[in-house]
Amino acid sequence: MKQHSEGYGNLGFDGDTVSVFTVGVGGATVGPGPKCISSYLSRVIQCRPHIVYVHIGENDFRPNPNHGNHPNHPSVVASHIRHLVNQLLSHASVVIVSQLLSFPAAAEHKGLIVQCNNCLKAAHQNSDTVLYWRHRGGFWNPPGNLLTHGCRRNLFDGMGVHLSEEGQKAYWRSVRVAVEKGRQKLNSG
Repeated sequence: MKQHSEGYGNLGFDGDTVSVFTVGVGGATVGPGPKCISSYLSRVIQCRPHIVYVHIGENDFRPNPNHGNHPNHPSVVASHIRHLVNQLLSHASVVIVSQLLSFPAAAEHKGLIVQCNNCLKAAHQNSDTVLYWRHRGGFWNPPGNLLTHGCRRNLFDGMGVHLSEEGQKAYWRSVRVAVEKGRQKLNSG
């Protein structure tokens, strides 16, 4: 496999056989609202993808003024993600649904995110066209040291809102493996 000349570009795949396009919206939600990712769906469809990797949902657990400033229920967020996946399946052969991450700045919502992940995993466990992707590499372990036996990697920035540089690299590797699994699923079907 030829590495892309920019290292991280194109997820490191050979540009002659794989083209990676991204659509990212800061603060996007999967549920209704001013930054609902569904309004960007046409950008994805225009690319005519074979595989789509979806990572969205953490922002839906912020306090919602439409729900008394409480976060959305995990089953509601999972339902919105499943609806988005179904829309994408009309235009792609394989959709990879990323597990949501529990960012330290919103640690109080970790239980809700775990519930949402469980709903997504259960909904897609027997699918031929949807792959639920669980990240490995310490995203769920707090930074620690040898004495506390915790993960020694600091994958989140100091504010706990975004991934650190190390976290971005770990995430990149995880997404790359997910897309490779999606390619295998595509080629076996």
